[in-house]
Amino acid sequence: MSDVFSPLVGQVGVVNALRRYAEQPSHAYLFTGPPGAGKLEAAVAFAAALECPDNGCGTCDECTRVLRGSHPDVTIVARAGVQWSVDEIREAERVARRRPLHQSHQILIIPSIELSTNAAPALLKTLEEPPRRTIFILLADELPEHLVTIESRCVEVNFHSLSTENILLVLEREGVPSVQARTSAEASAGNLDRARLLANDPQLADRLAAWRRLPEMLTSNSPAALAASTLAALEGAVEPLKARHAEELDQFKTEAEGPGRRRVGGVKDVELRHQREQRRFRTEELRFGLSALTRTYRERMIASLEGVADGDARGRTDARSAIACIEAIATSAAALSLNANESLLLTNLFTQLSRL
Repeated sequence: MSDVFSPLVGQVGVVNALRRYAEQPSHAYLFTGPPGAGKLEAAVAFAAALECPDNGCGTCDECTRVLRGSHPDVTIVARAGVQWSVDEIREAERVARRRPLHQSHQILIIPSIELSTNAAPALLKTLEEPPRRTIFILLADELPEHLVTIESRCVEVNFHSLSTENILLVLEREGVPSVQARTSAEASAGNLDRARLLANDPQLADRLAAWRRLPEMLTSNSPAALAASTLAALEGAVEPLKARHAEELDQFKTEAEGPGRRRVGGVKDVELRHQREQRRFRTEELRFGLSALTRTYRERMIASLEGVADGDARGRTDARSAIACIEAIATSAAALSLNANESLLLTNLFTQLSRL
């Protein structure tokens, strides 16, 4: 039977729990899990179930309005900058204290709550003294230790990364052609948001092919030149995200010039957040490329070992070389977490690979 939770994929345990919680709701929930795991989609579906007289039928007026973002008693709170400000949390509290117009619940969905270091005391106070008939749904990729008190005030719901098949199912359901959907899902690292961006990237297949050809290219091209061309392709990969950010910034500026103008620093805060998101995308794109490169060397290793079994004396040496290449790639992938210089990292890696 179809309901508001039916479109959610890969989170069976979460969906079962939310269906139970909708019958006897608490005042606050904390959804935790990796980026792109579907936390926001699940939060909206849960809000619809809470407002629905039939716990999320998916067809009534309450469900329909929540799902399309027009329900007056369901608010997705947005922050301007990299971190939540105290003023933004206080504004959320003000909204939380409004009486529900539809005589059910006032629901606030607050994403990225882990970015509330300075505003944590204000949020904690609200959770400790919750307005009657108000429900908070907090979202976080992971919760730092200094926010464990907030965690203790909530019912926690844990999400996990989506599988390639889960993401493929969603993309095909959204009309993405099968080949593009498969490539995007495999390159997404379990992140549905990234997969959706990649699905609109016509150069994705070319970048994948370039990474797979790289061992051959190293025989006739300098490591520095290949690093430069790889980074140029990376710039192209981030363009769809930059375009989306430009639209968001234009909308923010328009709203800031209207009634109830926002603080002057708001635009700068949005730009800083965009820089952070673009950096994360670049890192994920490089991890995707290094993973594709690893698969190429793993295939070489397997072929070499099969040659050993068939009596090829060179097979053992080739297999050792492929293993050394895989280890070098793994070291470079780990360095991405340390904000290593991309150009130096790729040049050094490609130099190592060319010598092995």
